[in-house]
Amino acid sequence: MVAWLLIPAGWKIVFKSAFDEFHAPIWEASSRIRDLTHYWGHISDSKNTLIEKGRDHQRILSDIYLQGNRKEYLQRQIEVLRNLKIEIRDLEKSLDLPPAFELSPELARVTHRTMPGWSQNLQINKGENFKIKQGEGVISAIGLIGKIEKVSSRSSTVQLLTNQQFRVVAHIKGDDRPVTYRGAGISHGRQNFGFITDIPQDVFVPKDGFLEIVSSSLGGTFPQGLKIGRIYELEPSVNGLFQSAEVILSTKLNTIQEVTVLSNSYE
Repeated sequence: MVAWLLIPAGWKIVFKSAFDEFHAPIWEASSRIRDLTHYWGHISDSKNTLIEKGRDHQRILSDIYLQGNRKEYLQRQIEVLRNLKIEIRDLEKSLDLPPAFELSPELARVTHRTMPGWSQNLQINKGENFKIKQGEGVISAIGLIGKIEKVSSRSSTVQLLTNQQFRVVAHIKGDDRPVTYRGAGISHGRQNFGFITDIPQDVFVPKDGFLEIVSSSLGGTFPQGLKIGRIYELEPSVNGLFQSAEVILSTKLNTIQEVTVLSNSYE
């Protein structure tokens, strides 16, 4: 260090210039190495990025393919359902039935009850103002209730299934053969009940059990399977060709507050 201080300034410049010239190739090489390292690192990163982007692209293509297949599958299912709907319409026309899916529910409140011995009716708070028509079915949470008997502008009269004039096609649950249910009126001190007199001879009541009577869709007034009542005992009919029975109805029939009218827009 002392020797460097004793060297004249001119020589220092010469020495520094020579030193710089000597190290310049080394510095340049070092710089190039750094550049190459950065370049190859960038190339490596770009390669990994490209690979990842390629994988993303493949996943997107796969998703598009799956979505396309799903769309095609759904379109096929829609076509199947459309054909089934046409077949159902054709079958209903051949049987002269209104389509079941045309029945639209209309909720109504009970405003009055008429309960003499043989004629039981309910008054509800909806009528022609809600397009309710005579003969339409009436149901509730307990099952089938009755039919619309009379319609005025803002109210309707419901003929209950206990009414002696009430008739409806029904069947025993699990047996599609039709039977005819009719109301029996209300006898003082007895539970609500009705009658069926055309039960096939091969039907029997299970031991310690009962037969459940439900609605039939024949006629188009009610959907299939609405609860009507239960049979606990069968007897031979007067003509001997069929069996007859009392149908025990729900006790809740006397306390109904709300009902649903099955409005038939087909008509």
